Amino acid sequence: MTRTDTGWREPTAQIPLRWGGYRARYLAAVVLILAGGLLVQASSVYSQQFLAVGAVAHLIGWWVLPSRGWRRLGSSIPSVLVMILLLTGGPAFAALVVPLAGWLWLRQRPARSYLALIAPLAAGILLGQAFPQYGSGAIVVSISGLVLVGAAWLARLLANNGQLPSRTGTNAH
Repeated sequence: MTRTDTGWREPTAQIPLRWGGYRARYLAAVVLILAGGLLVQASSVYSQQFLAVGAVAHLIGWWVLPSRGWRRLGSSIPSVLVMILLLTGGPAFAALVVPLAGWLWLRQRPARSYLALIAPLAAGILLGQAFPQYGSGAIVVSISGLVLVGAAWLARLLANNGQLPSRTGTNAH
């Protein structure tokens, strides 16, 4: 099996960074975005500090992610608002389409990759009907999180014409 370069590269990996390395910033951003969102979901009337810490961590994660500055700001604010909206329960989880759309826009994905938005929208609608009460939050957050991560990877595959990236930067045919 020979390896050839398809010509597609991660668009944000080509951006010159003012500080830090691409990989470290990317990994730190993903951890902060996910952990911040989970902390927001763990908040309640009795643990409001989780809401504040989670929202700040979530925002910082978006701001650290390698991309153009105005894209980071344009994605971060709607995303943190959706994280707070999710506190209302299962029916709100269809709104996860907003942070995913922001992720795709920030990561400069081509238009065809936006087809992946169907997954969190459909999952959110189904989960909202199956778990309409707030008490099922752990189940809904877990399933929604898996669907969201899967949809982001699907969008990456769609951007790369369905080919998995290799460690060397080339794709096997």
